[in-house]
Amino acid sequence: MINFSCDNPNYRNDLMELVRAFEQRTDEDLCLAVKYDVLPGEFRTEIRTDKFEKFVKTSRFPYAPADETEAKRLQKRFLKIAIYDTLVFLTGVSLPYGCLTGIRPTKLYAEMGERAHDAFLHDFSVRPEKLALIERIVAEQKGLRNPSPESIADLFVFVPFCPTRCAYCSFVSMPIDRQRKLLRPYTDNLTQEILYLRETARKNGYSVRAVYIGGGTPTALPLPMLDDVLAACGGTGAVEFTVEAGRPDTITEEVLDLLAARGVTRISVNPQTFNDATLTRIGRRHTAANTEKAYALARGRFDINMDLIAMLPGESEEDFRYSVDRAAELAPENVTVHTLYLKKGSDLRVGGYRSTENAVAERMVDYACRALTAEGYEPYYMYRQKYTSGNLENAGYTKPGKACLYNMDIMEEDTTVFAAGAAAISKKVTPALNLIERNANYKEPLEYVRHFDTVMEKQRAFWTPSRI
Repeated sequence: MINFSCDNPNYRNDLMELVRAFEQRTDEDLCLAVKYDVLPGEFRTEIRTDKFEKFVKTSRFPYAPADETEAKRLQKRFLKIAIYDTLVFLTGVSLPYGCLTGIRPTKLYAEMGERAHDAFLHDFSVRPEKLALIERIVAEQKGLRNPSPESIADLFVFVPFCPTRCAYCSFVSMPIDRQRKLLRPYTDNLTQEILYLRETARKNGYSVRAVYIGGGTPTALPLPMLDDVLAACGGTGAVEFTVEAGRPDTITEEVLDLLAARGVTRISVNPQTFNDATLTRIGRRHTAANTEKAYALARGRFDINMDLIAMLPGESEEDFRYSVDRAAELAPENVTVHTLYLKKGSDLRVGGYRSTENAVAERMVDYACRALTAEGYEPYYMYRQKYTSGNLENAGYTKPGKACLYNMDIMEEDTTVFAAGAAAISKKVTPALNLIERNANYKEPLEYVRHFDTVMEKQRAFWTPSRI
């Protein structure tokens, strides 16, 4: 347990993310007291601990922010560097991504330009192999990023229903059999919102380059309702149209025929693991054989992504390596390797499950990277989350020319997103002002339906020309 105090309570939550990452890797009992001073041209930190009598670590950083926003960003950055260096000294533990706690390390790297390599390696203490991964992704994205953020946008649609709820899931997703009465009002409202957003995008001079229907499992919807949603999204002229068909038990010839007829270009067929015992353990109602059957049905009709998860309960390194190798043999266009992420709402975390084998997690994701790149895949996007095993990353791998544009757009935050559905968050990106504005819908599907008039009022207010 590491007890922590800071001069500025507004920074506590951000700094605690870093402290918690050390708590995953050490049994040390420590108290840290962090103070700082803003001096002319200098930001100075002072950290004390109860581990050593009279211990004081003082750090000094050059400091000349252009405005208040940059001042806050620099102060948090310098505090993280100072805390990280202190905890490494006190515990003997280092973290794969050093003092970085943000979701989007590749975005930060790109923003820092020529300074990025040295800053990531020496200031942020990112391990060389993780820095190499970041740099490989940034290089892969060149030529694929949104060429005109002022006039090119994405459309995101959220369908929060699944056949069952996975034990690790903390997203807004609901077992569909318990929500039959909600399906029709939800999809009716959803299609209305989609059509409004499409017309709003057109009126404000946006073309759509990527449509993404996510979940949940959109293909769990009854076919007529799925068709309504697909029809509302069709005909945008987008170069990419993705539907998360992730649960193999929802993939049939009829579903695939409908997706193809409506212009879908990319789907997911997500095994998570090719180990049947694990699938049962995590609450998925299908087998590895079902995954391979669904994949065979879809092969050649769509670009396909497969998700795998490292550190699933009860899985050995051998189990995970087998899943990676099997995915590589099947050769989908994309493979996304997640590290188990246990947010407060997941059944596993509620049940007290904890993953503390950080070295195993590191070996798993390192193996996935080596095995997939050896088969011709390139890492093309990444993100990180709190409560992730080993404080590691989620990374997407692609065959040449098959990267998912939406995944890059959403993670690099350089593209306006018109977002529909419960828990959906629209984003208005204004590059000239370095500004991102957000509009969040009601999180729960029932609230989204009950308060749909308010949802639409907020959308209209957010997308009025005065805000664009």
